[in-house]
Amino acid sequence: MYAVGETFYYEIFDEEYELHVVGDIILGGKEYIIAEDFEGDKRAFLFDENEEDVVLIEDDEAIEIIEYWEEEYFGTSSDIGDWDEDGYYDREDSFAIADDGDEESYINENYVEEEASYDEYEEDVDSFITGLMNK
Repeated sequence: MYAVGETFYYEIFDEEYELHVVGDIILGGKEYIIAEDFEGDKRAFLFDENEEDVVLIEDDEAIEIIEYWEEEYFGTSSDIGDWDEDGYYDREDSFAIADDGDEESYINENYVEEEASYDEYEEDVDSFITGLMNK
């Protein structure tokens, strides 16, 4: 049987497809492989142990197998990108704005700009350069 991540070639309607195994599932004692082509189309295959070959499943049976696999693999559906419905993005910003609601005045009052101190680094660089020139 093919493992997830493996690639195999299969001829469908006189055209050879390169398929990538994205999953496998056992239903009713039969092993099925779910494979995807470069266009993202998923297909279901029955793995025949006796022949050590895969057989394309078509029509409604293939759709049912793929949908069942997606429900098992992804939980409820393959659409896991519902970020806009995620409560995480509805949270309040981590800093509080002044009572008057003026964000700029809040930042001006509460933001302290630190002055960079490069004296130590300048001394280190000067001594390093002097050391190189004396050698």
